[in-house]
Amino acid sequence: MIYCVRMLREITESQALWAIIAVMIGVDVLWAWSIGIRLSPNLGMVIAFCVMACINLVYATIRSNQTIAVFAATTAQLIAFSSASVLLSYLTATSRFPLIDSYLAATDAAIGFDWLSLFMWVHDHPAVDRLFDVAYVSSIFQIIILVLLLPALDQLERLREFVWLVVITLLIIIPLAWVMPAEGAWAYYGVSKLTSAYYLPDFYALRAGEMRDIVMTKVTGIIQFPSFHAAIALILIYVCRGISYLFPISFLLNLVMIVSIPTTGGHHFADILAGLAVVPLAIVILRAWQREPSDRLVVAVDSISPMRD
Repeated sequence: MIYCVRMLREITESQALWAIIAVMIGVDVLWAWSIGIRLSPNLGMVIAFCVMACINLVYATIRSNQTIAVFAATTAQLIAFSSASVLLSYLTATSRFPLIDSYLAATDAAIGFDWLSLFMWVHDHPAVDRLFDVAYVSSIFQIIILVLLLPALDQLERLREFVWLVVITLLIIIPLAWVMPAEGAWAYYGVSKLTSAYYLPDFYALRAGEMRDIVMTKVTGIIQFPSFHAAIALILIYVCRGISYLFPISFLLNLVMIVSIPTTGGHHFADILAGLAVVPLAIVILRAWQREPSDRLVVAVDSISPMRD
């Protein structure tokens, strides 16, 4: 009986996430079609999704291994949601709302943060610059390691908590970035030529209506405000709480990543504050959504296949 109740709760939780992903994909397709933008899928991501879906189906229905089933389903959901969310962030940039960089810079100045001085100091210290580069790009590797490591540590509830915090955080950040777009501190302070400026060509092309084909193999993160990099750093720290050895490493690495965001990511300090502030809100929303607030997400066998009677 207890197992059936847990199974029902997990199916409900998993189906809710698939519903969110389906709605987001639908919005992406309709929005792109309405403004005449072609979408070119990432074949590698499609194959990875299909592989994870098949693994989940096998270990949820045939061989019955909870750990592998939940791992595969969660990975498939992360692949699908990340693809849909980055595409949505591109489409929102076509709306061309007024840039808010002047307000973000004014906020930095009001709290005494001198962005340009920090940038030039880091630029003049190559060792620090390289350290910041490594810390900044570590987020994707941390996510991969965490998704692999948490099931191995029998932390399936924590794994589901991680994916939900990522989802809720982006569902907050993307609408904010839509109506309050920013080109970022690199462009605002005129130092983009000293950087990779990796997101600026796409950002400007979308706002100018010049990008008619979004190639998913070439997309990048174009959101500046609020900073998702800051949010994911805090999420990674939070999800690793209480796990011996893992938490200290995560805390130190992500602390350096947060410090690197202004110069390596081209963010105003206000972007970072906003990104960090979104995470506690996401945690509150997640806990309020749970049927039993005192419990964490209950994980049973998670299957992508439809529920059977």
